[in-house]
Parts: sequence; structure tokens; C-alpha cells
Amino acid sequence: MKAIIMAGGRGTRLRPLTCDVPKPMVPLVGKPVLEYAIDWLKRFGVTDIAITIHYLGETIKTYFGDGSRFGVNICYFEEQEPLGTAGSIKNAMSFIDDTFIVVSGDALTDIDLFEAMAFHRDRGALATIVATKQANPLDYGGIITASDGRVKQLVEKPKWNEVYSDLVNTGIYLFEREIFQYMKEDKCDFSNDIFPYLMQQNAPLYAFFADGYWLDIGSIEQYRKAHIDLLNKRVNVSPPGQEVFPHVWVGAGAKIEDGAVIVGPAFIGEGGCVRKYAKIDPYTVIGANVHIGEHTSVKRSIIWDRVYIGRYAELRGSLVANDTYVANHVELLEQSVVGSHCTIQPNVHVKPNTKIWPSKTIVEGTVVHSSLFWGTDASQPLFGVRGISGVANVEMTPDYAAKLGAAYGSILPLHSHVIVASDGHPFTTMMKQSFSQGLHASGICTTEWQEGTTAPVVRYHLSRLSHAGGAYFFLENDKVYIDLYDECGYPLDRFQEKKLEHTFAQGNIRRVAFEQIGYANYERQPSAPYIQAMRQYMSLSLHPNALFVSDANASSLIEQLFSTHEVTIIKQTSLHELREYLKATNALFAVVAKKDGEQFFIMDETGNMITEEQLFSLYTLVSLLFHSDRSVPLPAYAPSGLESVASRLNGSTKRVEGTRREMLRAWSHPFHFLYDAVFAFVQLLQLFAVEARPLSQVIASLPRLHWLKDYVFCPWNARAVVMRKLIEDESETNVDVGGGIKVRHPDGSWTFILPEVDQPVFTIYSEAFDGQKVRETVTRYIKKIRQYQNV
Repeated sequence: MKAIIMAGGRGTRLRPLTCDVPKPMVPLVGKPVLEYAIDWLKRFGVTDIAITIHYLGETIKTYFGDGSRFGVNICYFEEQEPLGTAGSIKNAMSFIDDTFIVVSGDALTDIDLFEAMAFHRDRGALATIVATKQANPLDYGGIITASDGRVKQLVEKPKWNEVYSDLVNTGIYLFEREIFQYMKEDKCDFSNDIFPYLMQQNAPLYAFFADGYWLDIGSIEQYRKAHIDLLNKRVNVSPPGQEVFPHVWVGAGAKIEDGAVIVGPAFIGEGGCVRKYAKIDPYTVIGANVHIGEHTSVKRSIIWDRVYIGRYAELRGSLVANDTYVANHVELLEQSVVGSHCTIQPNVHVKPNTKIWPSKTIVEGTVVHSSLFWGTDASQPLFGVRGISGVANVEMTPDYAAKLGAAYGSILPLHSHVIVASDGHPFTTMMKQSFSQGLHASGICTTEWQEGTTAPVVRYHLSRLSHAGGAYFFLENDKVYIDLYDECGYPLDRFQEKKLEHTFAQGNIRRVAFEQIGYANYERQPSAPYIQAMRQYMSLSLHPNALFVSDANASSLIEQLFSTHEVTIIKQTSLHELREYLKATNALFAVVAKKDGEQFFIMDETGNMITEEQLFSLYTLVSLLFHSDRSVPLPAYAPSGLESVASRLNGSTKRVEGTRREMLRAWSHPFHFLYDAVFAFVQLLQLFAVEARPLSQVIASLPRLHWLKDYVFCPWNARAVVMRKLIEDESETNVDVGGGIKVRHPDGSWTFILPEVDQPVFTIYSEAFDGQKVRETVTRYIKKIRQYQNV
């Protein structure tokens, strides 16, 4: 039997521990949670394992490799975007040839798998859910079964008035390969989609009640409980190290000086050092290569690897992540969490229930009363690829927005005017209002849009009116994004970003006299000028048989724009339903816009999603067909074949740095095909006014080289040396540096290495004259980058 371990989750509830560590790699008494899952499978003879990865997947691949070090065979299936629990398994379908087991990579268990297998086979089940009992089932999926174990009803995370059983879904499943026939979509979920569908079809879906231990490590509280249960031997697993006396495990090479006191149950990882007169109290877990200073007291705390704790420190029920420095006389109190790569200077007191995000420096003598997300010495910049972003009401709060607004206003001339808008969501509206108040306090006036809108509308207004800048807030999943613009409607340049980062971090806020504070003007319908200008680009007789998929704001723009045409507008839907709708309506294509109205993707008439390479081709084609400017700006990493597309239309291309700002600045019109879903929709309709072929045939007719894009993990602190080594590898005449490294190879192919701004990742683009060559080139550079991280 083979197994698939789902290990792609972000672990949001475990933050800040999972900011730079994937949830399945969170250490549990000396080794990652995922390693316990692999050990458990191996115990029952399951050694062929596939692991599905997404968030920081390279960390998992680097640690486990091909699995030989752990006595198993491992292969990986990476998701470019989250596919849901069932979609993740479908993505690994090629790995499966018979009955298989699915396991979550972030749970701890010793359930008897042989019993579950026997139950599955005896019932002739298509799918078996392994269940366990929970006195409080509110955070789990409840299960109601018949006497023979057949599932009658599932209740996902019930309220107390919906609790009819203490049986809950463990996320461990046994399946026959035929289960894939019930997965109609690429993105789907077992609990919400597949299992209800199986019950509807009367398929043999069973639940097996398992004895034994099971715990989902989904929150900080459950993470602590897992340590306590493991130290108390409530779960039949083996922690690393030797049990030198009852309930005290010590790893190889650990040093415990005379005079140190250790009271079990406790664990000290390999290479650890506990100095004299230090005291380690029960339920303390100390990771590998951790230093505990003299006279330091540690009680019921969890310390990850490579942490230095100074002298006379006190840790009380605290949790400290990797590579953190805790100086002398520091006090970390109950339920406090310190992220990785932090520096806690002497005489700092961290109050209970406080979380400190990674890479922060807490200066000497500070008393930390509340959670710290942004610090003066954070290694990552404030700005990412898309402005400033963070988790709603966790990293992104109204007080944070007010401070940011005051900092932004402080770098603008006094009494300037700024446009402030949002997508209209209640939370982003609140953030927008707080940001505006911060602007007013720094002497800036605002034009606030009361209705929700899109980013392209804000940019258009800034391009035609006299404002000093603008801000746009939108919510995507659980993250708030803040896009800041200059007076022309372009994202801030690097100089402006740095200036704002410094002002924000140092608190250099301009405080004006109360009679100089800014004021607000309000505008209700900001879209009218945008719509009027857009109609100038609708000169041909359009064929409106196309779909536009969006939430309210972008859909409203389409409705106003095509008031005299029939354009089908639908709300966000699943990809499967959208494909079926395309076929049923004979639509030419579909544009699916995201919340900001800027990001989007396109489907052709067959339901195939347009790739990034094909999108660049369409952009080049429509730009030269419908605009007088005969030169199309393209990012340095775009396919070279686009030059021939431009040449056929008596035009040319110009290569620019591939940031949003530079791409927008290089375009002479107020609308941009790549950064405005509504404009892209209009341009595609115009294309079909002159083309008699379906979109799939138009794309197929465009020249194509073998162009590939891939990613490789690289820690922040290794970036500089990796980039230097990559440049040193090449002849100076073969390398261009600008927004990344472009290496021109002797045979005319090329490779572009782009360090991502807001992730510890390099994106690698490469182009060659055959598919095998381009894959070999990308693989070679991935190996180089991994090798240079360890130089």
C-alpha cells in the first residue's frame, strides 16, 4: 500500500512559528511533526510515500530528500496554488496504482493502521474515514454512522446545537483508486465536496472508529499539548535521544554541567548545553544546539534549535523559535511566543500571551505588553511585490493603518491631497478610514471614495488629476493589501519606499498644529470618468459573447461599460462550473478578475487556462493591433518569440525591468492589458471583432519557444552570496544585471534569475530551443542555488 501525506498548509494559527517554517516541519520533541507521521506509516509497512507540498515546500524536500535516510521512498507533488484536500490528492494521482492511505502531515497519532485496513477491506469500502472520539468536537468534522460504520451524515465544525456524536474526522483516509472518478474538479475538498457527493451517489463511504492516540496540531495550545502528551508517554512514539533516566531524554553530544538541575519529564536535544546552576523544570523541551546560561530557570517551555539563552533569564511557559538570541536577565512569561531570528536584548520583560514575529530586535530594558509584528530591525522590507500586506486584524490592524498613514503623509508636502479608496469590504473600509486619520494628523487632505472600487480606477484618477499620491486597500482571502501610488498613479519607486520604511520604523512622524490638520472630501461615484475614457477604446463592433467573472466592483464596471450590449457577468465560481458554463453558452472566452480588479486570468473557449507565456503573447498582439504606439514594453524574462509576433505586425518590443511600476511607466496609455481585468476584457472583445478564429486557435498560431518558469527556496541571509556566486560563474559579456540576473547562453538560449521581494524564493525563467534543454538548464540553476546557500 502507498501513502500520500498532505503537507502544503500554511499553519496560520501557529504563527509566528510558521512564518518561515512550514507547518509539518514544526519540531516536536526533537524532530518535525511530519517525521513522526512517516515513522508511523513505516511501522505498518507503508514505505512508498508521496508528499504534497505548497507553502515553503523546499524546506520539506531539503530535509527528507528521497526518504532513504528514513527507510522509505518519497516523491513530491507541488501545488502552485492551494487545491483543497481532495484537489491536492488528485494532483498526485499518477503516484497511485491501488488502495492507498491519505494522512495529514501535521497530526500526531499511534492508531493501529492494520485494524483500519482490515475494516476497509471487510466492508468493501470505496472510502474509509478513520475517526476518533473527542469530548469537545467543535473544531473538527463530526460524523454520524449506521451500526455497520456506513457514514450517514457529516457536520463540519458543528455548533453545540449541531453536535450529535463525539466521533470526529482525523483526516486519515483509506481509498480505492476509483475515488478519482468522483473528483470532477482540480480544486476540491473532501469534507465539503467529495464525501457529500459520495453519500449522494450512495457510494460505499465508511467511518472506522480507532482506538489509540490522535491529535491535530493546529494551534499553539494543541502544539503545547502534543509535547506534554509525548513526554508523559501517552502516545506510542519514540522521541530521539536516550532516556537517561525516567522521562528525561538527552540527545547525542549534549552537555549538562555539574550543578545544573533537570527535573523530568524533559528533553534536551543533541549538542545542547546546560550550564551550571541552571534549572530545567518539568515539561520543558530544549532543541538541538541550544545554550542555557548559568542561573537561568526554564519552566514548561519549548525552545527550538540553535537558540542562545543567557544568564539569569527566566522562561515561564514560553515558546522560542529557531536561531533566536535571548540575552541576560530576560523574562519571558506565560504563553509568550518569540519567532525565529529574533534578538532579545538584556533586561527585556515579555508579558504573558504576547507574540513577537520573526526577525525582530527588542532593545534593552523594553517591557513588551502587546504582540509585535513590525520591528525596527526586521530583516524583510515593508513592501512586497504588491505593496504592503499582512493578515487581517492580526498583522494588519486599524492602529497599524493609522501609523502607516501618518508615516506616508510625513513624506509628502504639507497640505497635499491624497486619494484613499478600498474594495468596499467592511474591514478594508475600516483600514481605509484609519489610514486617512493618520494622513490628516500629518497635515494631509484626503479624497475618500465611499463606494468600493478597483485598483485600476484609482490609478486612472491619479493619472489625470492633481494629487500627491493615493492608497488602495483590498482583501484577498485573509490578507489585507495596501497599494500606495505616486502622483502619476504608479506604485512608489524604491527611493520612496525606503523613505517611507525609514519614517515608519523610526517613528519620524510629522506632528502638525491642530489648526493645520488635514480634512476629508468624499466622492460617491468615482468610476464615471474611467468608464468614459475606456469607451474610447471600444471603436470596433464588439462581439459580447464572453464571460466576465468577478465580485461586485469589477462586475459593476463591466455593467456600466456595456450598458447597451449583452455581456454575461457571473459571480466567482468553481473552475469546473466555469468550464461547463463556457461550453454551454458557446462563449468565446472568460476573464476571471480578482478582488482588486487588477489581477485576473483567462480561459479559452475549451476551458483551458491561459498560461503566463500565452498571456504575454496576447498582450503583445492586442497592443500592436489597437494602439498607435508601435513598441510594446515587456519584462526581461518574457519569451523571446514575442519579438517575431511584434515584427509580423510592423512593431517592436522593448525590454524593461518586470516590476509593476516599470511596466506601467513604460506604457503610454492610461490602461494596461496586464494590470486591468476590465481593459483586458475589452481588448479581447476587440480582437474577436477582427479575428474569425477561436481564442485557442489564435494562441496556437503564435510563435512559441520552449519557455519554463520554476522556483527555488533561498534563505534571506544567503541571498547576497548566492547572487554573487551566480554572477562569478559567468563571463561578464554573458550577464545582464537589472531586477535580476539574465544569463545569455552560447547557443542563443537564456536564463533569468529573479529574487522575489517578499518571499525567501528565487524565480527562475529560462528559454531554449527544445523542452529537454530548458528543463536541464533550470534544474542546473536550482542545484547551483541550493549549493551556494551552504558556501
